[in-house]
Amino acid sequence: MKFLVRQPVQMVNGGIIMQEIPLEDIRVPQYAILAIDGSTTNSGLAIMRESDGALMYSMCATRESSGETPVHYKIRLKRAVMDILRRNKYIQQIYYEEPVIHNITAVANLFMLRTFIEEMIIENEPEFDYLKHYEVSNMRWKKEFLAPDKIPSGSENQKKAVRSKLETYLPFLNRVTQDEIDAIGLGFTACKYLMNNQSGDDLQSKKKVRPFKYNITFIGAEQDDDMLTELYDIYKGPTKLLENGISFTEIDGKTNFDKHVYNTMGSDDDKLLIIKFSSKHHGNLVLQHRIGSLAAQYSYLYALVWRVTRK
Repeated sequence: MKFLVRQPVQMVNGGIIMQEIPLEDIRVPQYAILAIDGSTTNSGLAIMRESDGALMYSMCATRESSGETPVHYKIRLKRAVMDILRRNKYIQQIYYEEPVIHNITAVANLFMLRTFIEEMIIENEPEFDYLKHYEVSNMRWKKEFLAPDKIPSGSENQKKAVRSKLETYLPFLNRVTQDEIDAIGLGFTACKYLMNNQSGDDLQSKKKVRPFKYNITFIGAEQDDDMLTELYDIYKGPTKLLENGISFTEIDGKTNFDKHVYNTMGSDDDKLLIIKFSSKHHGNLVLQHRIGSLAAQYSYLYALVWRVTRK
């Protein structure tokens, strides 16, 4: 993995350039957040000052084209982030964009990657217990960032809009990767919430939404990896919907399934939901959808949910 770190530096003539520095030179002397746009080939990371949303560092982690598996890449990215956090205790909040799928064959690798922050916190208990970790909807932060303009349709148009707005105010970002641009946009949106005395929970939270009709199908599996393998064949919704992000949640037997669907989707989002629950729970769903044989065979059921009418 190639890990590139760049820092905004003001020149004698007043201009600003993005200067490349070693990873070990990252120094964060005041409260800041880390924003991550995870990708299996090139992840973007940004360290932003909490008080005003100023960009402190922009980073990209590029997977080697040969000889580096997705697992190698994930482990090396985790190590790099751990190194940054161990030396910079003022970073206490991490914002991660929900996986956005451009190629359905990348689902398993993206979902494997999205857990690396949570794994890092758990594997190093109690060292990183102070860290707060938020997963933010792709469409949610873009709507906030691009306001008052509306989000354009199509992933590529959205990327262009985010880059254009950032470069209007920070033209020195014209050479950073698109993943870095998205991480910076996400980070700035998070900082704006913090400056308004809101929290990461507010950025994740959804407005109350009216019930809507949704498509639903089920996968039975013993573990998440098995489910993701089946996902390619079972999901029959629009492929472009995956570009809005995939929300993965787990519920217990006491959770109202319909309310969980409505609250997780929210009023602004249109994406695929994957909802995991024990096959011993939610017997009403098992009966309604006639999946008793699936429930009897597997320990877990995964509901794939998407709107009938797309927003």
